[in-house]
Amino acid sequence: MKKSVIALILLAVLIIIVSPGIVGKMAENSVGENLNWAANESGDLIVTTNGFSRSWFSSEGQHRIELAEGGLRTAMMALVGSGGYDQIPVLLINTRIDHGLIPVTSMSRKEGSLAPGLGSAVSTLGIELAANETIDVPGTIYSTVDLSGDLDSRYILEAGATTVDGGEVTWQPTTINVAADPETGKVKFDGTVGAMTFGNDQQVVSIESLTFAGHQAGTQYGFRVGEVDMSMGEMSINSNGMAAGGMQGLNIRASSVVNDGRADGSARLEMSGQTIPGFGDISVIADVKFGDLEAVALGVVSERLEGLARAADPAAAIMTAEEEFKDLFAAGLDVGVSQFDVALPMGTVEMKMALAVPASDRASFAWTSLLLSAVGSLYVTVPEALVQLATSMNPQVGAIVGMGYLKKDGDVYIMDVDMKKGLLTINGAPVPIPLGAFQ
Repeated sequence: MKKSVIALILLAVLIIIVSPGIVGKMAENSVGENLNWAANESGDLIVTTNGFSRSWFSSEGQHRIELAEGGLRTAMMALVGSGGYDQIPVLLINTRIDHGLIPVTSMSRKEGSLAPGLGSAVSTLGIELAANETIDVPGTIYSTVDLSGDLDSRYILEAGATTVDGGEVTWQPTTINVAADPETGKVKFDGTVGAMTFGNDQQVVSIESLTFAGHQAGTQYGFRVGEVDMSMGEMSINSNGMAAGGMQGLNIRASSVVNDGRADGSARLEMSGQTIPGFGDISVIADVKFGDLEAVALGVVSERLEGLARAADPAAAIMTAEEEFKDLFAAGLDVGVSQFDVALPMGTVEMKMALAVPASDRASFAWTSLLLSAVGSLYVTVPEALVQLATSMNPQVGAIVGMGYLKKDGDVYIMDVDMKKGLLTINGAPVPIPLGAFQ
């Protein structure tokens, strides 16, 4: 019996005292791997480590996250350059890791835990604006690294306020949770961002709380699939004591999957009551679906577009991706807009659209062959009051009505378009397709 007790004591000593030094480096590597994995997924970030100072029970170090060369960095440089800074702001993550199979030293701080793992970490954030100018970002990140290297993080921001450039920023409590497995590429996330206000004596912007949740996973094709659901409350803009814009709410839901080598996805957007001064409120509902895209071709296009996004001139560079897009369309696809409603003060514009492109021989594929094989439809209704307003501002709108492309039906104008195997009709009238323009 005494031998068993002694063995248990020795095991406890091994776990509590000896293991921290052994697994400390593993915990540091795991945190770095998760950050580098996130940077690789975004394609626009560079993560560097300012070495860890490691003791037996804990380690402290810093990671720097910068924008990589490309279009986003160029745009950001132009923005910060106008503010008198010579460099793009750098995000700093200062981390302390309490390591060991049982991180007993973590119990001396908030969110500490004795749960077994490689380590328990607490991180604070900062933004480096210039070489000797760094501002602290409120909030703290609490993380745990389990025995397999998975990272579970929680960002906690308590209610507060601060003064910035003569104005005041206030915020309510915020919590964001992220669980990541860099080996499989799976990520789960959810959070609530508390209400915020920022402004000065002349203008104040207020945003109600924002909530979000979702999950993503990598695929063998080079792109990610999953679901995301986001909802934001009312946003208001007040200028000199008067309403100057805003919106009543925003909801976004999106999902994507891959089955049997084909990708499908959908997205729904609901934006209510966006206020435009001098015009009125606008609301938008959009419901879009795509399906039957060949995953291999979609992965190539996605990778190509990511590279083009980092180009100095993305709009011009995208013209070089024609062959990749041909591969995608030659494999066949379906795209549909079941609802696209824009509510205006003078009525609601409604639109529905569908396009089906059958698979074809890639060797002989051309854009003209796509037009000859695709089947599509478009149905649009426009309030009469909006057509009259547009005609008064641009006489060419009246010409569109005169040509029959917009046909009056009660108090709305309609456009009913059908395309099938190279035959195009608008409101029942045939319209020639200029195939030569697509050579």
